[in-house]
Amino acid sequence: MTFRELKVKDVFGNPQYKAILAKYAPSLANNPAAKLMGRKSCGEVFDLVVSKGLVPEDQAKKIEEEINALL
Repeated sequence: MTFRELKVKDVFGNPQYKAILAKYAPSLANNPAAKLMGRKSCGEVFDLVVSKGLVPEDQAKKIEEEINALL
């Protein structure tokens, strides 16, 4: 399994993953709307937030790399 295959609820439910998210994208980690996307894959959500400019692409890649290293 990779970061892009994880469900959003799995990231928010794991303190290690959530800490990485908060480190690079605190606005996303503390956004209640993000939690509503719990059934979507992180790949889907990250593609959306990067395309909308909510999270810079370089930060999104760092999040993905660090979480993949833990998997």
